[in-house]
Amino acid sequence: MKKRKESGFDKLARLIKSESDDIRSTMATKAETATKADIASMRKDMATRADIAGIMTELTDIKQRLKAVEVAVENHAGFSKEIDLAFARIAVI
Repeated sequence: MKKRKESGFDKLARLIKSESDDIRSTMATKAETATKADIASMRKDMATRADIAGIMTELTDIKQRLKAVEVAVENHAGFSKEIDLAFARIAVI
């Protein structure tokens, strides 16, 4: 039996089916996705604005104290370097 020549529409249909099969195979199933309870639990564990504000206040206090120490030990290059490293770590936070 002679094979029929594939039309442009047939090629497009085959391509779309192939791509949709690929997408379906990599999509998460309903069992793999987060539920409302999962999301609610995550929200409980997340930091609030008040938590972040408290951290920022504490970091500001630490920075001020480090600056005071830096001024007190200006002549000691080793301490100054350690303080600079501490500032760098605080900046990352």
